[in-house]
Amino acid sequence: MSTSRKTVVADHLREALARGDYKPGERLPGEEELAEQLDVSRATARLGMRILQDEGRVAIQPGRGAFVADHRPIVHLATPVTGGGDSERFEAGYQPHLREAGYDQVQEKIKVSLDTMRPKVAKRLRSDGAEGGTRGDLVVIRSSDRFVDGGLWQSQVTYFPYGIASNTPLMSPERLEEGVAAVLRSLGYQEEWNWDIVGARMPSQDEADSFGLGPGIPLLVQERVVYEGMRPLRFTETVMPANRHQLLYSGGGAPEELLVLASDVSIFER
Repeated sequence: MSTSRKTVVADHLREALARGDYKPGERLPGEEELAEQLDVSRATARLGMRILQDEGRVAIQPGRGAFVADHRPIVHLATPVTGGGDSERFEAGYQPHLREAGYDQVQEKIKVSLDTMRPKVAKRLRSDGAEGGTRGDLVVIRSSDRFVDGGLWQSQVTYFPYGIASNTPLMSPERLEEGVAAVLRSLGYQEEWNWDIVGARMPSQDEADSFGLGPGIPLLVQERVVYEGMRPLRFTETVMPANRHQLLYSGGGAPEELLVLASDVSIFER
């Protein structure tokens, strides 16, 4: 069974999906029909379908067949724009964007905890001054899990040095309506610049179960450290399934309507 033959099957199905021949939830041709149509064995047709399953494009249900997955990747606005409607703000950014895309049940659960800095967090919150993060220092952790139609969709965790967040609204498990940046400004801190790093990794089994991921679907991980001068104010890590999200970055004076302008853009277009 050559790799090229199963790739022919996968390419055939991708092209059919790109043309809109099959809608989300619609049943695809069975292994026998595909094998006859493409002059391959049933085993090869099965492997070709599994390639699309690994990409998150197809859901294979034992005994029932293969169905088109509801594949609507959401634009995650990775940089703030005028008005602050970025994906780090739930009600002003993330929730309405998902609802406009057709997802009705969008919820957020917030948890706040206090812990010592792990080496990874201390490394992100380090600085040249006395306020830098040191392993073992206290850190305030705000965790935000976002759920769509009852399933975990995105997980975001922000770490604040204890000296910045202690006895402030940042330690409250309530939603910050104006966003983290506004709260920091009210405390006398100005978010002046940041760096981001974005990568993809395979999920652990616990993560795959939590997000409801099929085989072969990676996670996108966006890390952001925000500074005032050379002093780190926060470290935010956002974890999201790669088949459900695409990151949007802007440059220059992008308008606050950027999410609307890019809402119908998909990296899966051909």
